[in-house]
Amino acid sequence: MQLYTYLDKKQHGTLEFPVEYYLVDVHHPQYRMNFHWHKEWELLRVVVGTFAVTLEDKQYILQAGDVLLIPGETLHGGEPQGCVYECLVFDLYGLFYKLEAVKTWLRPFYRKEYLPQTLFAADDPSSAVHTMVDTLMGAGTQAGYELTILSELGRLFAYIIRSQLYSVQGADEGHGSERLKPVLEYIDRHYAQTVRLEDLARVAGMSPKYFCRVFRAMTHYTPMNYVNIYRIEQAAYLLDTTDLSITEVGTRCGFWESSHFTKVFKQYKHITPRQYRAEKR
Repeated sequence: MQLYTYLDKKQHGTLEFPVEYYLVDVHHPQYRMNFHWHKEWELLRVVVGTFAVTLEDKQYILQAGDVLLIPGETLHGGEPQGCVYECLVFDLYGLFYKLEAVKTWLRPFYRKEYLPQTLFAADDPSSAVHTMVDTLMGAGTQAGYELTILSELGRLFAYIIRSQLYSVQGADEGHGSERLKPVLEYIDRHYAQTVRLEDLARVAGMSPKYFCRVFRAMTHYTPMNYVNIYRIEQAAYLLDTTDLSITEVGTRCGFWESSHFTKVFKQYKHITPRQYRAEKR
């Protein structure tokens, strides 16, 4: 199963304890973070290098040690640059759903009435968040890690509430990505077929010209450039995880001519599909 997709339906952790840790480096088959969203919250920290991450319509250039707190259902994606990064994905509601006293404090976050501070920079010495994140990211190697994660996540949100590290959202705020989610789902379903700008604009309910402007503002890519990037990422995944021929991989990802597939793949990955497969193996 792929780690990243547009609507990520993967079960992170277990139903009983919905938390999972990921460490991603350049060797990961889906190193680049495609735009996606999921119901879970996510803590993302850069270990080495630089990571340009976009949340909704705002871009962050993260350096080593920087932490992002990504609320559930937030559209996000990014371009790692010589980067190693780690993620802790957790279902905030699922972890505390039986604890009414805890839910009372967290309910404004569930309802998106409170939007927590997103970026906790590495060079902010006044923030206690980094100590908590250190513990959370390393908890999986310890006995009783479930207790550690529950404790530290509780401390984290208590700290955010006490320190008022959140903004109060109006009823019409925070939903900019909703108009793009159907488009991203359409690309996910149809990338192996012919995808036209007019089709994407129709799904978004916009004129092609206005759609291009909105899409670029949200993702920093033109729509058709993003379709090609997504196809190449899917192709890279297949090259790394299957024994399909180069031609078959290209066909499954919407490239009907081998020469065109090789040309576009090299444009984005700087090596040919065959060289990519050889390097990965």
